Amino acid sequence: MLPAHDPYSDPYSSNSALRERLCDIDAEIEELHARLARVGAERKIIADALGSIVYPILTLPVEITAEIFAQHLDGLFGEWLQSPVVDLPNARSAGPLFLSQVCRAWRSIAINMSSLWCGVRASYSGRIAPDWRNLLEYWLTRAGNQPLYLDLARDPVQTALLHSTVAPYSSQLRALECCLPTPTSCPVDTIRGRLPLLRRLKIWWTPETEIDESEMTPIATFSEAPELRKVEISYLPLRWISLPFAQLTHLTLFGQNIAESIVALHQSPNLEDISLDLQGPLGETQLVPVTLNHVRELRLPNDFEWTRSYLPYLTLHGLRSLEIMSEYSREDDVEVFRAFLQRSQCTLDSLSLHCDFRVAMSALEATGNVSKLTIYNIDWNTWNLEQFLVQITSDPTFLPNLRSLHLLYCETIIPYAKVVDLLSARWKNPEGVARLESFRFIRERGDTDDEPSAALQARLSSLADEGLDIRIQSLNHWKVLG
Repeated sequence: MLPAHDPYSDPYSSNSALRERLCDIDAEIEELHARLARVGAERKIIADALGSIVYPILTLPVEITAEIFAQHLDGLFGEWLQSPVVDLPNARSAGPLFLSQVCRAWRSIAINMSSLWCGVRASYSGRIAPDWRNLLEYWLTRAGNQPLYLDLARDPVQTALLHSTVAPYSSQLRALECCLPTPTSCPVDTIRGRLPLLRRLKIWWTPETEIDESEMTPIATFSEAPELRKVEISYLPLRWISLPFAQLTHLTLFGQNIAESIVALHQSPNLEDISLDLQGPLGETQLVPVTLNHVRELRLPNDFEWTRSYLPYLTLHGLRSLEIMSEYSREDDVEVFRAFLQRSQCTLDSLSLHCDFRVAMSALEATGNVSKLTIYNIDWNTWNLEQFLVQITSDPTFLPNLRSLHLLYCETIIPYAKVVDLLSARWKNPEGVARLESFRFIRERGDTDDEPSAALQARLSSLADEGLDIRIQSLNHWKVLG
């Protein structure tokens, strides 16, 4: 390849031509310098203009911005943990990490607000990303000395992977949700005796393959937790774990053996709130009746087939709220229920049911003084539903203390005429009958004819204007009155 031709090395170029070209270059450089100066001056004007713009959000006092951040976290509130909780997989789209990415000022505030980093859910959809342990470590470090609210995992392998990260912070744990393996392979025992703040504990267990219990000792990790008051255990056999039952006030047992659960209740004299979803078989086991004087709320969410096996052994003198979510329909179920109430000699204020019409009416006759009634998943026919509403309307001795009536997830078309008659009758507060203050009717299905007439709508609106709290919802629409 021939070298590039340099026109100024040409021996035939004259000196005058070279000088002329040099002058042209100097002129061009001078013009470029002038242009650069003009652009630089324009840039300075624009930069100064931008610098003079004041973003109102950045002028707020740090304390106000911090309160805004706290309100943002409140939107992530975890009901069971009773704290705002951020999912690690979504950490960059909500929560303190998200806030810290907006600008340097916000980053400084978010990083230094330890209260924003207290709650975290370290697993999501059954998976743990490779970098989650590092992110969890960063998260816990940012929390400083704040109490911690952690949901670790729903899988024992994940719990084991994350335990080493969480263990150094065990003295700060206020609420913990985790999945435990069998006692023979429990990795969390190292935090035993280091849980001075723990108040809420939720334990999951996933059954493994055949387990030899002959050499097992109960998990004692949580046996020394002086502040522990609320415990929820799902599927983990109670014989595999040691807990300070005597100090508990709230206990939820899901998928537990009936006999073992009755023993646990005997050890828990200070309970105030119980949820029981128990199962058998009982075999030859002789259950010892248990009486608890401080229980105010009882939930029985499972099939009444098992409930009728252990309810006869419970006596709850202080019971005020009862929720039975099983679809029981046998007549002797009502007798078991009635006997339980008579034995407990309790006065129910709140009752929630999920049952057929006949059983519901029998149950209500046994608990006629309730002030709050909720009935779920109503599959009654139209005649039954109207009969129920008419009885409340026309019989002042039926549910005379009723102040709140919620009919949720009903499959029957809303009988607006009967609803309006009931609300009008009970809102007027006839002598000896409490005034109805709250009414809900939520229908699972929506139909084009599921609308009140103009006259009925006017009456509903009038009641709402007078102060009656009315919510009527169906698939197609939601009427909010009052």
